[in-house]
Amino acid sequence: MSERRKKTATPVAKKSPLAYFGADGRPPSIVRFERLYLASFVMSLIGWAFSWQQTADRLAIDPKTASYTWLLPAALLLSCAITLALWYLVARQASLAAKWVVTILTGLAAVRFAINLMVVAKGKVPVTALLLSAAILILSVAAVVHLFRPDAQLWFGEGLEPEEDDA
Repeated sequence: MSERRKKTATPVAKKSPLAYFGADGRPPSIVRFERLYLASFVMSLIGWAFSWQQTADRLAIDPKTASYTWLLPAALLLSCAITLALWYLVARQASLAAKWVVTILTGLAAVRFAINLMVVAKGKVPVTALLLSAAILILSVAAVVHLFRPDAQLWFGEGLEPEEDDA
């Protein structure tokens, strides 16, 4: 007679959820967020470059805004500072609050884009500006989607249950 072997379960080492992150300690979704978000930032800088002179001319023509030549560079610097601060807080510091600020700002950008579509129908916005805005919005939405993937949620500390003591 042959002996029947008992099947025994081999214990699996319990890993921390953070053990599945990449070599730099960040989950793949956060790395993809970073790349997409910074790509949308670069595209927005290209948009600034294309529209700079037209915007400066509009400010200079209006007597109410002619003395505010500093406004355009200040707006660009402020926009860059906010964008880069949010990138750093989300992609490097795992700030949950910054994640939601990025999400809300992207939602507002989508609303602004929809409004611009109505303005384009009237012929007041160049098609190239619309296409550039569409590219920026697509990159931004794709970046935000990555913030809600399971590995990104672990990065932000969402869904983690407090560890139980093995006593």
